[in-house]
Amino acid sequence: MKAAVTDGKGNVTLTDIAQPSPGPYQCLCKIEACVTCTGTDRKIVNGQMPWANKYPGILGHESFGTVIQCGDKVRHIKPGNRFLRPLAAYPGVLWDGYASWTGGFAEYGLVTDTRAMLEDDPAVKVNGYCQFQQEIPPGIDITPADATMLVTLKEIASYVRNIGITFGSKVAILGTGSVSMAMCFFAKLYGAYPVIVIGRRTEPLADCTKTGADFGINTQTDDMIAKVRQYTREAGVDFVMDAAGDNRLLMKAGGLLAQYGALATYAVRTGSEPLVLDHIERPGRWKFVQSGPDETSVHQYLLDLVRIQAVPLSRFYSHCLPFGDFEQGFRLLIDKKAFKVVFTM
Repeated sequence: MKAAVTDGKGNVTLTDIAQPSPGPYQCLCKIEACVTCTGTDRKIVNGQMPWANKYPGILGHESFGTVIQCGDKVRHIKPGNRFLRPLAAYPGVLWDGYASWTGGFAEYGLVTDTRAMLEDDPAVKVNGYCQFQQEIPPGIDITPADATMLVTLKEIASYVRNIGITFGSKVAILGTGSVSMAMCFFAKLYGAYPVIVIGRRTEPLADCTKTGADFGINTQTDDMIAKVRQYTREAGVDFVMDAAGDNRLLMKAGGLLAQYGALATYAVRTGSEPLVLDHIERPGRWKFVQSGPDETSVHQYLLDLVRIQAVPLSRFYSHCLPFGDFEQGFRLLIDKKAFKVVFTM
């Protein structure tokens, strides 16, 4: 089968590897689509992740597929079921000589019937990644390309909730990529005002206003602190969410905060870019909120939003290409001509 692999030295290739073989509690899926996680994938490709893993590795963690074959001990999954995050190899597992990063950019992948495993042996050790392989039930009308977006949106919906954004929160978001667009959407959905997005390129700033930002600030032409003070009537914002991973921008972000405001970082930093809180410029008191996403807890919430047509899924990716064009499509991300690319298998 075809899979997208990287050597960690800036290169991606579409390569022939062995098709995964399902174990007794596993199901083989035909992966129908997988989407880039732009910032994370670029760091993986360039060997800049802050944790160790082996290379070469199979890319992709935002995938969608349909079950086509079940192992002989599978009882709670059947052919035709649709799942998020099928993958060619689970984290920590080598497949055909390739590590898992986490292996969704492939023509076939696996999901696991963890319920059956635990029924048969409550002490069995289940790969932690299995929790993210959640089913999209019948009756949810969604295309494979749109379905891949549920992974990103579940992460962001839970993150925005977990750091405490609610009705009346004043919010600033650093960065203008697909994660920032989703942050704008859920901040507005949870009742925040104003939602201010901060970046350095005009077109991405405009894209964020389409998903909920009330104001955009271009750091190339505007004084972001002065503008935030203007938009908040000198109060400052209650939350700054960092989706950019730019330490130079973050060091100045404390000046955006209201007294007792909160700074929350979402972007993955490279090992060479540690976050040094003491260097953040901030008069007065502020707090650092450290909370990760919890996508499994909001799965039903996102399904409900899709069911009532309340979330514009296609707005959160810029391109949809066939898997055979993976190398060219990934180049669009590197050249900043795309912000999120779905590949259909």
